[in-house]
Amino acid sequence: MNIRFILYVLGSLLMIEGGLMLLPAGVSLIYGEEDFAAILLSALTTSGVGGAFWYAFRKCSKEIGKREGYIIVSTVWVVYALFGSLPFLLSGQIPSITDAFFETMSGFTTTGSTILPEIEILTRGALFWRALMHFTGGMGILVLTIAILPIFGVGSMTIYQAETSNASVSSRLSPKIKDTAKYIFRIYVVFTVICTLLYLPEMGWFDALCHAFSTTASGGFSTKNASMGAYSAYSQYVSIVFMLLAGTNFTLLFFAWKRDFRKVSGNDEFRFYLLIVLLASLFICCGLLLSGYRAERAIRESLFHVASILTTTGYIISDYTLWLPPLWYILFLITFIGGCAGSTSGGLKVVRLVLLLKMIPVQFKRIVHSRGMIQVKLNRQNVPEAQMFRTLSFFMIFLCVFTVGAFVLMLCGMDFLSAVGGTIACLGNAGPGLELVGPAGTFSDVPTAGKWVCSLLMLLGRLELYAVLILLSRDYWTKQG
Repeated sequence: MNIRFILYVLGSLLMIEGGLMLLPAGVSLIYGEEDFAAILLSALTTSGVGGAFWYAFRKCSKEIGKREGYIIVSTVWVVYALFGSLPFLLSGQIPSITDAFFETMSGFTTTGSTILPEIEILTRGALFWRALMHFTGGMGILVLTIAILPIFGVGSMTIYQAETSNASVSSRLSPKIKDTAKYIFRIYVVFTVICTLLYLPEMGWFDALCHAFSTTASGGFSTKNASMGAYSAYSQYVSIVFMLLAGTNFTLLFFAWKRDFRKVSGNDEFRFYLLIVLLASLFICCGLLLSGYRAERAIRESLFHVASILTTTGYIISDYTLWLPPLWYILFLITFIGGCAGSTSGGLKVVRLVLLLKMIPVQFKRIVHSRGMIQVKLNRQNVPEAQMFRTLSFFMIFLCVFTVGAFVLMLCGMDFLSAVGGTIACLGNAGPGLELVGPAGTFSDVPTAGKWVCSLLMLLGRLELYAVLILLSRDYWTKQG
């Protein structure tokens, strides 16, 4: 294993993280806040440690295999969360190491769960750092790096494949991985800028930028205790549009940009994604109308929460657990699904659900016509058996991790609904869960051991299980990847 290259990459990325910390330090300086020194010290410490590793291993070989790729991906996210917690720790705004790590991991994985019962007591520097973590993690720490810096050499393909979705939808826009990363980055930035400008009339530049970072990253961190409920219907409708865009495969957004709408309209995953939004919103809207809600509010709240939960953004405008049980149960179910592959959303991904549903009638046909060559089709093309096997195995592993995670959280002292809701909220990178960790609560009262379990679940969900769990495989350590 090329250990020197792994340490070189970690050093390079820590220098980037240290540079990113200078932005919230600048915000703190502009507003004359007392945490400026703490954030600046965090930036210097992070850059200094990273610079030491970069300098020591700068002449290493850049050739790597899958083993190095997976360990880089898993390690970088943990290291970023550790050093990213320094601004909170050194400023004293989150004095607990456990809480600071949880908050930072939630930020970088765009989960949006928080241990802060009072968000508005944070300084603007700290609030901006929370939002910036979302922006960095939304696209992917390493994909973002591939787009702007040539530090991976011939290992770019390995790194890209290890960090991005392994669902059966191509997310490559160019034969060159670096060019693909650049296209994705440009779309990401353009949508963030547009979102900021649309938020600006009501929010002001600071809140608009923070919420734009969070929205386009499918993150969920807000600068307000009431989340998007602190703003008018206008901002909530803007949020709905951009949450749904963020949950769409960026490859399709690129085709739409190029006015190749045939590829967009003919995409099975995208059509099913819109169908879920439509049916779930319609069902909830009807329920709210029967509960006495006015028409506009019922439409807005149903669309908003479906978009927020399906795309795993996690914004709220009301406590939906106070609705009739069938209504919030729908939201709980779509938490598992998540957005499209190749988006900033978490969850199982819509394309995997599409493949699993398409598999059912195909299996019935195979039973009746045992000699027939019947295959699952996606976008009018046959899906290879290997891809169907990967989809099934991912689904089973996801359910196993969910089951074990909920059980462990119950062992930590959480009640059943809180443990189940907290597990899928973290594993699906969704944000709010149920009961104790529901939309009206936070993870502040989760036991210490439970917060570390939730942090691990966030990492597993963001890296789609394999990049982390493969490190536990004996073959990973005994065979050359």
